[in-house]
This record gives sequence, structure tokens and C-alpha cells, in this order.
Amino acid sequence: MVYDIHNDIVEIIKRLNPEFAEFRNKSICITGGTGFFGKWLLEILCYLNEVMGYEIKIYVVTRNIRLFLESDNNHTFKSRIRFIEGDVRSFSLEKIKIDYLIHMATTAAAETFGGQDQLDKLDLLYAGTRHALQEAVNAGVSKVLFTSSGVAYGPSSGDFFAESHLTAPQTNLVSSALGEGKRVAEYLIAYYSDRYDYQYSIARCFSFFGPYLPLDIHYAIGNFVNDALTKSEIIVKGGGNELRSYLYIADAWSWLLKLMLNVDNQIYNIGSSKAISIGDLAKLIRDIISPSKSVRILGLEHDIGNFNRNVYVPNNQKICEKFDLDEWTPLDIGIRKWIRDVVNM
Repeated sequence: MVYDIHNDIVEIIKRLNPEFAEFRNKSICITGGTGFFGKWLLEILCYLNEVMGYEIKIYVVTRNIRLFLESDNNHTFKSRIRFIEGDVRSFSLEKIKIDYLIHMATTAAAETFGGQDQLDKLDLLYAGTRHALQEAVNAGVSKVLFTSSGVAYGPSSGDFFAESHLTAPQTNLVSSALGEGKRVAEYLIAYYSDRYDYQYSIARCFSFFGPYLPLDIHYAIGNFVNDALTKSEIIVKGGGNELRSYLYIADAWSWLLKLMLNVDNQIYNIGSSKAISIGDLAKLIRDIISPSKSVRILGLEHDIGNFNRNVYVPNNQKICEKFDLDEWTPLDIGIRKWIRDVVNM
């Protein structure tokens, strides 16, 4: 799918100028840079280089350079980015100096959807984070941003998750691997910082939407959009009462880059605090895209790769108040922006 995100990138630049000047002539190493989040980050950094003349050196670690470039042939990343082919657990930054590490590598969404073994997730987050940090330290890194996950809090008792909540996944649930892996990765970020004297921000990320989010795997909001566009009805697999929230991806990157530029060795929630039930989300998407279609709720017990979460909504007060950030894009407006390149609204 070809998306035009130019206007969103311009908005991100407006929100963070003049802070972005810190990136001028610096080197950034990115792991996990070829997925939904990664494509947005690469486009933002390339804009800073090509439109604003920042001359940032961008290094992206990926397991398969050719596969990424072939799957994303509407861009010219090959000539704009320096790719390092290798596994996050074994790649080398030999002879490369970096100023920033943005560590996003985790199990790929398609791998999770395909039923990847839970132990592989845990190993990737522990061994991959440890290796990436050691390589970054050897390369002279001074600032680290780690994209963790709200699953690190474990299941909710009904409250919205705040950074002060000292909850955790249940250790005897096999489906806790991602949550436990993110927690141990957060520990490694802090440990290496203490030992090697870099600064960091940990972003516990929740649910997001917008251009480049896959429509055909386990993301409910993506599935609903796909159903509304291509199917006879919109299917809700669960009971429809589960609470979620969704932050538009351009807003999310404004927040994440704010943390990268203002590292303070703390954990922050990244996500919307405006809750919506899954059933109401399906109806909202139906009303925006295909009002004549029906929404069918199956009421099935199901989970893909993680423990069930009846409430998965963050309290984002800490980051919004400290850095004067906001949820600039309402859910309905964001959905319309998302699909404008797919269907003529």
C-alpha cells in the first residue's frame, strides 16, 4: 500500500522545532526499523536530511535488506539509509560511531500472528537488547530510546495503567513472554546506562493506528478497516466489551522523538487515554467507511501471542504534562486520514 504521509511529517517537524537541531550531523542506529513504527521514523529522518539539510547518518539493522526494499519499493530508502544486515543478537557496528540508539527490535508482527514460539520472543528481547547495547556502547552512544510495551504491566485490574503501577505479567503464564521480555530489556537499558554512562528513555507503547499498520493480521483496528473496505460485514471476534485506546502514529512519533531529545532515565507511557470498547470501535469504523454494513460480534475467547487483556489503556498524564504534549488527532479524524489513500472519501 502506498501512503502519502508528507503532511503528517511536516506537523511533527513543527511540533518539535527547534529541538530537532540537536540531530544535525549526528549518527543514529535503529533496530526494528523496517516495520510499522520503523517506516515512519525513516521517513521523518530522511525528511530532516533532504528538506532541512541535517546530514544525519542513519544506520538500520535488519535481517534481510533485499526483502525490506522489495516490499517497500515506493520509497528510495536504498540510497538514503545505510543498512546493516544481521540479526539483532549478532550484528556488528565495527568502525561505526553512533550518537543515538533507537532500539525497537522485537518479534515481527507477522511472526507473532504466525504463532512464533514464546521462548524465541524472550530470547530476542534479552539477547538482542544486550547485544545491541554492547555494540552501541562500543560505538560511543550517548542517548538511547527503547520502545517497550504496555504488556510489561501485566493484566489490568480495571484501572488505566500509570507508570507508578508496580504490576507485572504472571510468570507461570506461557503467554507472558513478550511482557517479561520487555521488562528484562528495560532492566538491561538501565544496567548498561549505570555502567557505561549514557542516558535513556523507556517508552511503554500501547495501541496505535495509521498508515502502514497491517490490515490483515492480529490488530483489531486494522482488521475492522479491512473488513469495512473489502468484506460484506465487520467481524468482532471477541465479546466487544474489551477496552482499548488508539494514538495516531504521527502523534506517537512526536512523543517518542520528544523522549529521544529529552532523555532523563525514566519510563513513560505512549498511548491514548481515551478509551473505547472494541465493539464501539468496529461501529465507528463502519460508520466512517461503509455505513450500510453490519457489525457481527462472535464472542469468542481468543488471543494472539499475548495474555488476554480486558482493559489495555494507559494513563498518559506524566508525559503530556511534563513535555506539553497532546493527543492532537482524534480517532475519527485519524481514521479518515489513514484511509484517504485507499479509498476516495
